[in-house]
Amino acid sequence: MKPYPFILAMALGVLSGCAQSSIQPMSQDTFKVATTAAPACGPNGARNVAFKTAAVEVIRKGGDKFVLVGDTTNKDFWSGSYGQDMIVRMVPENSREAANALSARGQLGANWQQIVAEGAPTTCA
Repeated sequence: MKPYPFILAMALGVLSGCAQSSIQPMSQDTFKVATTAAPACGPNGARNVAFKTAAVEVIRKGGDKFVLVGDTTNKDFWSGSYGQDMIVRMVPENSREAANALSARGQLGANWQQIVAEGAPTTCA
């Protein structure tokens, strides 16, 4: 048996870059997004997945405006995977801070409803 199908499958998996995120509530208006991404994603891919996950979660929680109040990047020496943690605080629409906050819908783009329905991204592509 030739190893080519196995090598091809591995290469495709590396190129697509798997990622997973978890959400941890921190208060009524604040949560943490913890993302781990495959080495192929790199630090920017991990950051993008975490940011999109944050926007999706803000909308799922019934909001639109948010600010990042914490941001940490790390790399696992042994696996080569990248980690990205973001602390997200939701901002009420009618608050003073709303003018300076990011719009979750705006960050996800015109097809934000489809993205929210699909859930947090699992690839960095």
